[in-house]
Amino acid sequence: MFVTRLQFLLFCVISTLGTMVGTAQSLELRKEINKLIAYETQIDLKNNPGFMVGIIDNDSTFFLRYGARADNSGGIYDEQSVFEIGGLSKVFTAGLIEVLVESKQLSYADKVNTYLPSEQQNPRMEELTIMDLVLHTSGLPKRPSMFGKKEKERNNPYKYYTKEDLIQFYAHYVPKESIGDQFRYSHTNYALLEVLLEAKFKISYENLLQEYLLDILKMDDTYVEETEHRNARLSKGYNRAGIDASPWVFKSFGGSEGIKSNVEELTYFVRASMGISNTFLDHILPNTHKIQATTNYNKDIHLGKAWHVIDQKSKFAIRMHTGTTGGHKSFVAFVDETKTGVVILSNSSLGTEDLGMLILRMINHNWKRKA
Repeated sequence: MFVTRLQFLLFCVISTLGTMVGTAQSLELRKEINKLIAYETQIDLKNNPGFMVGIIDNDSTFFLRYGARADNSGGIYDEQSVFEIGGLSKVFTAGLIEVLVESKQLSYADKVNTYLPSEQQNPRMEELTIMDLVLHTSGLPKRPSMFGKKEKERNNPYKYYTKEDLIQFYAHYVPKESIGDQFRYSHTNYALLEVLLEAKFKISYENLLQEYLLDILKMDDTYVEETEHRNARLSKGYNRAGIDASPWVFKSFGGSEGIKSNVEELTYFVRASMGISNTFLDHILPNTHKIQATTNYNKDIHLGKAWHVIDQKSKFAIRMHTGTTGGHKSFVAFVDETKTGVVILSNSSLGTEDLGMLILRMINHNWKRKA
């Protein structure tokens, strides 16, 4: 939908400036982003009423908020507003595994069956490794077969699918292709990684995430497990029709799609992924976006460890990942060489990926910026 001048002016009125370093720079950024929204995107402002933008430019970080909550509260978002990040959770799981590999607590070559008791092992999957799951080369389907049988609520797909269900699926799965041969993006891979980590370390996935990533980066509002207090702070989401969407509840698949976070804390993670967080993770997380394999999307999109890597030929590559739930959309992309990145969290499943890529292009001077 093309945004009319009236819509654009209204949008500018209800948009309030995000707070961070350099008011003049923030104003200039907002001015340029408003132009992108008005003339180069097809953002549906009615059904995508509010979103937060985080922009990283080397030592500086800027936050800009657009729209409102649209829940009759009259409130607006800020950089601490919590959203579901959906499939973006995978880059956290991949980062956690990279830290555990670096500290020699596990290996990418470890066989999946060795993490499980004998009755849960699958002899047909004897060659399946941790790396196969990380790189989506396991051959496992996007979601387990018979997954729909457990889906009692149409808009809450994971609420009744347990980790026990997942293990039973794995134990009896008959592979349809050779392990390690072909990329197939699969939520099941990262759901299984969550189960394997818990089996090996005897603590919850969230506790592992906190110990090895979140606490180090001071990501105090990033979590998996729901509590009454956390649920009260989660931003309301809206589906593609603009109707209220219930938060997704997870009994499994947390390591694949279940993390919640805010735009400020996601910029901390992106900084660590680019090696500029001033923590020891700067020497570890950049390994996760080095190209490891090809994908079946197209010849210019490659795969790191969870991160998708877009080859721009003579220009710097873009590292990115997105996530979608019933009512939220997340987008993260960065250029490692210029230490620039963009995070967008939206309260609609429609999302704003096109805007995110346009902002990244803009702050990289139409891809002419030097390292």
